[in-house]
Amino acid sequence: MPCTAPAFVSLSQCAICGNEHLTPVNQEHFDMQYQTNEVIVAYDRQTFWLNQCSQCGFIQPEGLPEPSNFFDCLYSKSPTDEAMAAHYAWPYKDWIFQSILSDLGNRLPHERRTLLDVGTNVGRMLFFAKQARWAVEAIELNADVARFAAEQTGVTVHAMNAYQLAQTNRRYDAITLTDVLEHIPDPVTILSELKELLSPGGWIAVKVPCGINQLRKEQLRHAIGQAPDAAIATNLVHVNHFNPKSLKMALTRAGFEAVSLQIGVPEIPPMWSSGAILSRLFRTSVYVAGRLLPGGVHTPLALNLQAYARRAD
Repeated sequence: MPCTAPAFVSLSQCAICGNEHLTPVNQEHFDMQYQTNEVIVAYDRQTFWLNQCSQCGFIQPEGLPEPSNFFDCLYSKSPTDEAMAAHYAWPYKDWIFQSILSDLGNRLPHERRTLLDVGTNVGRMLFFAKQARWAVEAIELNADVARFAAEQTGVTVHAMNAYQLAQTNRRYDAITLTDVLEHIPDPVTILSELKELLSPGGWIAVKVPCGINQLRKEQLRHAIGQAPDAAIATNLVHVNHFNPKSLKMALTRAGFEAVSLQIGVPEIPPMWSSGAILSRLFRTSVYVAGRLLPGGVHTPLALNLQAYARRAD
């Protein structure tokens, strides 16, 4: 049924630790002027608060849109093949992908090289996984994007969710979620479902933005006139905003062990304009400084978080 009035289901408890002491930290908004789906257009120009948990530091919206298919509608539009081809050729995440594959390879023996990439989008990660000799498959819920990724890479891309795939009895030595978990409500549940797709002793790699540091960055950009507002969750594209403590707690509560965290590799714009060069220099410098600093993952230099965790033998 089309949504006739914007309504929210209140989130009174932290999605990670269940704490009820939540403090507003930033007001966000919906900007649906370029959307056509009735379910989500109804929320245009509405505002909402992001609340931070006093116990684990996780940041989440004060409520979620009432229609159960809101997020399906939000991500249902398929780009053109030309747009997907351009995205596939764009190398801004290559350093991230290569770093994750290297770290996973160091955690597993050479004979264990089956990998599932969750939320693969157009499949560039799959290209690097094949190069590194992983036997790789992927999940991508958008059927058109899944088709493109499969055609582009020759990899099996499942247009189904993790729970459905687990019912097929497929199991993998490693699972990757790169800039995916921040988009999915109820993150502990999805991590629990993904654990069932891992073979005993398998590893999961989760890369997410660090919510509080991204907010600080956007507040600074707004203060110096580089951004119209200090937003990190416009249209609820990002639902979950982790810090190191809450990301480790989410993985532990989902049943993983040996959780380790480090600063995540940044996206690097490949252009050579003066602005792009300065952006590359800033992102790389902040990342390197944070990695060199003892406890750097707990400082404002950690704009992104990279976690690794193991399923028990």
